[in-house]
Amino acid sequence: MLSVVISLLTRLYLAVVRCVFRLLWVAWGPTKLLLPPIDDPALVQSARTLALWIRQRKRSTVSIIEAFRRRIEAVNPIINAVVDERFEAALREAREVDRRLDACTQEEREEIGRIQPLLGVPFTAKESVMVKGLSNAGGLVNRQGMKASRDAEVVGRLREAGAIPVAVTNVPELAIWVESYNLLNGRTVNPYDVSRTPGGSSGGEGALLTSCGTPLSVGTDIGGSIRIPAFLCGTFGHKPTSGWVSLDGTRPFRYVNENRKISVAGPLCRSVGDLVVFLESVAPRAAGLAANVTNTDIGSLNIWWMDGMESPWCRPTEPSLREALHDACRYLHQSFGATLRQFQWPLDMSRTAEVWLSKKNNEDKDEPPLVSDMKNREGSINLVEEWLRWMCGRGRHIFPTLVLASGETRPLKSDRLSWKNIQTSFLDKLGQNGVLVVPVLPLVAPFHGELLYFWKDVNLALIFNVTEMPSTSVPLGLTKDGLPLGLQVVTTPGNDHLSLAVAAALEDKFGGWVSPSPVTV
Repeated sequence: MLSVVISLLTRLYLAVVRCVFRLLWVAWGPTKLLLPPIDDPALVQSARTLALWIRQRKRSTVSIIEAFRRRIEAVNPIINAVVDERFEAALREAREVDRRLDACTQEEREEIGRIQPLLGVPFTAKESVMVKGLSNAGGLVNRQGMKASRDAEVVGRLREAGAIPVAVTNVPELAIWVESYNLLNGRTVNPYDVSRTPGGSSGGEGALLTSCGTPLSVGTDIGGSIRIPAFLCGTFGHKPTSGWVSLDGTRPFRYVNENRKISVAGPLCRSVGDLVVFLESVAPRAAGLAANVTNTDIGSLNIWWMDGMESPWCRPTEPSLREALHDACRYLHQSFGATLRQFQWPLDMSRTAEVWLSKKNNEDKDEPPLVSDMKNREGSINLVEEWLRWMCGRGRHIFPTLVLASGETRPLKSDRLSWKNIQTSFLDKLGQNGVLVVPVLPLVAPFHGELLYFWKDVNLALIFNVTEMPSTSVPLGLTKDGLPLGLQVVTTPGNDHLSLAVAAALEDKFGGWVSPSPVTV
């Protein structure tokens, strides 16, 4: 009886919050601002296709870079995603690529393609990832104007694969919240509906990618920061096996613990194939991934599913997302013969954030505390003072960062909720031949600020950082209101090919990314 009452009160509270936000946007703000139409066919191509066009000399590298430059200049005043760029340097590098390829035979170009599969393809990265010469403030007032002195290792590896960085995009302060806004660069909006969030902390990448301002995005994920923006912006995103992609240079401060597992770097793309080529280019342990994805027999997989958090303290999954998830599972069963099994969570999902915080604090025990990061590691902020400034409208930090800093050292009381025990439960259930299909969030794109009033919504993403499991975010079309639907496919460490293979099958069936802009080519 108590759980029924709690569930009813939770639903009532969430309905009131949603109603308030909807009324605020109806009264004060626009929602549907159409992006400029897409008028260059290069903008909607995969990174692989762009690389092929460049090698075959169907398009010059310069023309590709110019196309994306024009697109960024057209959409950024609306979505506020790009915070710094290197267009002129990128064009110089593009001219060098063109000179190099023009001097080669077609056979030599194809050999170059095997060594540098992304030659000439532009890419962007979230601003907390180091791209030499570009902003690396991490949305922190105390780091305003600071530039990266070098490339992050993941950026360097993409360069070695031939890709050309063109810009960095907006993040929440220190990249530790699920909405991309800060006091330096403002708020990034969702291209499908500007009253909605694109997510975070890779929200600038998600918004720019789905707006066709970049074909390839570098993100990081410590609590859904790749998967949530990918879901909310209707693209694909992959949280790889922990340790596959180097974290070196992926935040403004160097990690003391370079072997941390709760956080990963990875791609957001508009196709599964681009996720794969990205990973093969930056992760030595992903060698042969494309072949493994292609050779995966989906019919032999155990497809576990769960369509919500099933806790009275948590938001019930919206019907449109439940229906999309069941449609996807039904397709995998009927078309491939995969075995469907309903999953049971090994914990009350309302407790997930506690376990996540415990694991993060354990991995960060040798790192300076967040209050030090908030002062650019030049001493520590005074939390009482910063809270008072915030309440007086003179804050130097955003609300979520202050909350996280205030609760950073809270201990986990229950051994039963140790992350290792929970991970073991997942691994034992999925084994080496299983995937788990679940929502990324229990609701479609929330209004800006709405997640502040119910943090438990992100628990469906946090749980797989806790358990160190790879996961692929998959778009499944749009709602009747034009907002992205989607889910995530989770698997066990080292078996990224399984979630990617299922994602590819769902892409073939449901069509993958849907442009928020009119396409006139």
